[in-house]
Amino acid sequence: MTPTRTRRGVALMLVLWLVVLLATVGAAVALHARGATNVAVNVRARAAARYAAESGVEAAVAELEAQLAARPDTLARRTYLNAIDRALATTDAQPLGDARFQVALVDASARLDLNLAGEDALAALFAQVGAPDGGRGAARAVQAWLGAEGARDGVGATAGVAGVARRRQFRSLDDLARVPGVSPALARAAAPHLTVDGDGRVNVAGASAAVRAAARGETVREPTRLLVVSRGWRDGSPLTHEIQAVYAVRGDRLAFVRWRERDL
Repeated sequence: MTPTRTRRGVALMLVLWLVVLLATVGAAVALHARGATNVAVNVRARAAARYAAESGVEAAVAELEAQLAARPDTLARRTYLNAIDRALATTDAQPLGDARFQVALVDASARLDLNLAGEDALAALFAQVGAPDGGRGAARAVQAWLGAEGARDGVGATAGVAGVARRRQFRSLDDLARVPGVSPALARAAAPHLTVDGDGRVNVAGASAAVRAAARGETVREPTRLLVVSRGWRDGSPLTHEIQAVYAVRGDRLAFVRWRERDL
């Protein structure tokens, strides 16, 4: 082979390698661009979902306060509040631009507060849902997990006042199944009757039979704490954002207590 042909062959090889390299770089750039586009789409979808969920909370609070203000009569107000889970429940999603939201309301005071209830109240509730030994073992396990000092019914445990020192609290009912001494089955059975958003008082007018049987301390006849659960999403996106907002009922106004968010 002549030197000229050799040089041409080398040049051709270099050109081919350059073409392959450019094709690889081009594919990588295109892949990165698609990834960046997907990230941007997800960010926009999440922002729209969160905005829709927050709008659902604000709309629910505004409607609740308007309804309470329109009912100065104690009986009318109490009747409305005790039907609150049906009063503003939206079976259909509400449109908001290219997003939607759906709202549900929960009377948190119709449940036993897991952080504030004393051992006797918890034992009675656990027994109502099928716990062995009268629910005493699980109740003691919960109290030990909380790290309560002197937490007993009638000594501030139910009302959450001075006299009870807590080292930690349940932030979610999901935490109950992680407590040594509380089985997952018992945690699931008790969950519909428990909350982490109460104020220590139990609304016996809206409580289940199990909660009424277990209630200790102060009871009331209407909700004192409401949980607003709002879910928002953008049309065409699988991402849903949930906001759980807790409010104390004070006359015809709702006072903000706490706020939780998560993606579903």
